[in-house]
Amino acid sequence: MNAIGLQSRLLYISLIPALFLGLLAVGWFTLTDIQHQKQAFMERSATVANRLADTLSLPASNQDTPLLDALIRRALNEQDARSIRLFNSTAGEWLVSGPNPFGPAYPISISDTRETRLYISPASYRFLSPVFSPEDIRLRTPSPRPIAWVESEFDYANTRIGHYQSILLNLALLLATLCIISGIAFYLNRAIIRPVQNMIRTVVEIREGNLESRVPTHSKGELRELEVGINAMAETIKEAYNEMQNSVEQATLDLRETLETIEIQNIELDMARREAQQANQVKTEFLANMSHEIRTPLNGIIGFARLLGRSNLTKKQEDFVSTIMSSSQVLLTIINDVLDFCKIEAGKMMLDTRSSNLRIAIEEVLAMLNPASSAKNLEVVSLFYADVPEQLMFDPLRLKQVLTNLISNAIKFTNDGSVVVRTMIEQHKGNKITVRVSVTDTGIGLTKLQQKALFQAFSQADSSTAREFGGTGLGLVISKRLVEQMGGDIGLESQKDKGSTFWFNIRVEVAPAVQQPPKLTALDGCVIAIVEQREMSRLAFRHQVEGWGAMTFEMNTAAELITHLEQDLAPKPNLAIMDIAGQETNDELYRDILKIERELSCPTLVISNGTEEDIGARLLEQGAHFYLTSPVRYSELYQTLNQMITPDGRSSQPPAELSYQRSTVRVLAVDDNPANLKLIVTLLEYMGVDVDQASGGEEALQKAQAGSYDLIFMDIQMPMMDGLTATRQIRKSELEHQHVPVVALTAHALADEREAMLHAGMDDYLAKPIDEEQLQKTLAKWTGATVQLASAEAEPANKTDDPAPIIDQHLLAEQPTVDLVSGLDKANGKLSLAKDMFAMLLDSLNKDQAQINSLYQQGDFKALLEMVHRLHGATLYCGVPRLRITAMHTETLLKQGYYSLLEDALFMLNDEIGNLARWQGENDLDRGFEQAVKVYAYQLKNKHKTLKV
Repeated sequence: MNAIGLQSRLLYISLIPALFLGLLAVGWFTLTDIQHQKQAFMERSATVANRLADTLSLPASNQDTPLLDALIRRALNEQDARSIRLFNSTAGEWLVSGPNPFGPAYPISISDTRETRLYISPASYRFLSPVFSPEDIRLRTPSPRPIAWVESEFDYANTRIGHYQSILLNLALLLATLCIISGIAFYLNRAIIRPVQNMIRTVVEIREGNLESRVPTHSKGELRELEVGINAMAETIKEAYNEMQNSVEQATLDLRETLETIEIQNIELDMARREAQQANQVKTEFLANMSHEIRTPLNGIIGFARLLGRSNLTKKQEDFVSTIMSSSQVLLTIINDVLDFCKIEAGKMMLDTRSSNLRIAIEEVLAMLNPASSAKNLEVVSLFYADVPEQLMFDPLRLKQVLTNLISNAIKFTNDGSVVVRTMIEQHKGNKITVRVSVTDTGIGLTKLQQKALFQAFSQADSSTAREFGGTGLGLVISKRLVEQMGGDIGLESQKDKGSTFWFNIRVEVAPAVQQPPKLTALDGCVIAIVEQREMSRLAFRHQVEGWGAMTFEMNTAAELITHLEQDLAPKPNLAIMDIAGQETNDELYRDILKIERELSCPTLVISNGTEEDIGARLLEQGAHFYLTSPVRYSELYQTLNQMITPDGRSSQPPAELSYQRSTVRVLAVDDNPANLKLIVTLLEYMGVDVDQASGGEEALQKAQAGSYDLIFMDIQMPMMDGLTATRQIRKSELEHQHVPVVALTAHALADEREAMLHAGMDDYLAKPIDEEQLQKTLAKWTGATVQLASAEAEPANKTDDPAPIIDQHLLAEQPTVDLVSGLDKANGKLSLAKDMFAMLLDSLNKDQAQINSLYQQGDFKALLEMVHRLHGATLYCGVPRLRITAMHTETLLKQGYYSLLEDALFMLNDEIGNLARWQGENDLDRGFEQAVKVYAYQLKNKHKTLKV
């Protein structure tokens, strides 16, 4: 095939120039011949037409029609003549011989023709010739007038056939010439093609293994040199092949010996692998047992320390309990980090991807770390960009674990300044987005060398930081592995002494639109003043509030806002947000806040650190209506601002009816550890749950078969009969349609415990140490009962150490409902101030009554204490002695934890609120104060007289 291809290429090289030149010659000769034929046709036709016009001169002048007709018919015998028409002196048609002519009519009038004209159409040539009289011809009269006109049409078909014949003849000559040249070239090429074919054949045989094949050397010149070279190459290949064969035989012998050695090593490696697997299994079991053995007593320590902290303790005892809690939490964190690291290393870490709110997850982490940041007076801010969807598909627990590591590190290594958490979209493709979260601090920063040491197990940037700040060095490693498992990356940017920015991104899906929170627009058109000294916090407030449709302007201090309001400058705010976190709190600040609210009629939301409880108490006592603790949650802030823009900032709902319902849920708690069993029983009893207990699997099985329970909390590792076996036996003995939910209680942290528990018939999993909130959610999930954990400020049971306080009914009966003189005395005789204080109390009663009753109904005793304390503080400045006594009595019961007596106290409190409302409807307040002023002046006068005496 290659030889044929080479021969063809040689023929092309020979024929293409010949063909090109032949086409040029044929084209030139053909064009020349066609031009000559056209010229001859035109000259011959013109001659015939002119001669015919001269011949018809005499008969036309004599009007001899027969002779004219005979001459016209005879003229058709001329070569190529097709038709002849004769026109008279008026250009009318006279005689016609032949068919109708081709082509269109003449472009000009026939009578205007004075000389022969040619009209060419694709099929014929038409000559229009004037016919002059014989005398004009003879005398050669200048510009004679024609006596007739004759049209002669000549067919071009024969001439065109001559053109075709000329073309075909020339092409035939060209083809004959090419055939002759091709024959000569083919004959001459054989001298080159045959040696090349011999070379190709020899190369193919060598390639197929015939190393003895050689090329015949009959050629001359370069072809002979090529033949000799191929033969030499074949000889070299043959020698190399022989050497290779010898090497292969030797290598085969060596390989056999190596394979025997490898087989022995494989047997040894297999034995070592089995030993390693056995050792790894032992390590896994050891970690699981260690997790249970360490976390079980730690669970009891943390749980009972938390319960102890709710009781009435001295300052020193509270400090001891706080130390126990913090140390236990540190120990639990270290254990969790080590176990999480082992999970990741073993490939057992599984993500629980679900639809979750990213903004809420970040807020929960900031709230959890708020005590640490408040202790350093750090500015911790979350900037959640508006284009980021809130509801996403991710593992909230693991994401919060990463956030906790990064934010706690930022707080730990920042002594002053700020920590900013930014959340933004990095990439958006369809329903999948890449979310980037960065944590920027103004802390100690890291050098390039220190940055390289991060993200390594059991290592920190500097050994000195481990001694100063503590930690295992596993947080960032676990965070890196978790982020990578979520399909993202993690990194940092840092400069020594200039702070750091740790960032990570995760690839997630956007939850369906129906799960996304609605767009909040209730603040459209509202003008809000933001009073904030710190730049990042001011930016965060503005970003959130403007996202709800409000307009904002910023100020640094309350004094600036007061000046703005007093001068009635634009823009005029509808309300104000004042952040006093980190500021020095004194009486002047409180007076400014109250002046803004009361005198300048600008509702103000005051925000302070949640750790500074005295500030909140003072604000509520002074009559501030709106107060939040930082970090402020997004929904909390929106609801509070929305409440503030309603008329007077007060709810229009009627007071809730007093009722308190305890749960009727019956639960069986099973644990072999007495401390853990007592803890879970105590927690459940605090929630009003009817609890039965069992200390082992056999006892649990007997009680489950004998009694009826709504839920069973089952420990896993127990002697004699463990939790899995007990659950299987319970499932076997259950009747149809009587499925009792069983929730596992375990400190296990490795392997596939959850799958094993579900396979055994358990319905859910609750890890130790037990978290009260999670326990409450689990109860609600499996029983449908809504229970409320007791306030962290007080115990759920009645006190037994001291007698319960009893209100003096005789003293209460002796007091009037309203004593305006006493209120005037509290205001130092200032009538306007006394009126304002009394009016504010009356205006807030309906709202306060509704909130107090609602909080009691919910069982939220901590918030209830704040509300009653606030009401009690307001009554101290007004003349309402009966309401003051009942409010003080209710507050005392809440502080000392006598919750069983609250219902009677709250009925008395509601009764006094109703009496005050009726007094307001029955009396004229202005007239009453006028009389009170007179009495107060009289009493003051007598008092001065007594002092003089």
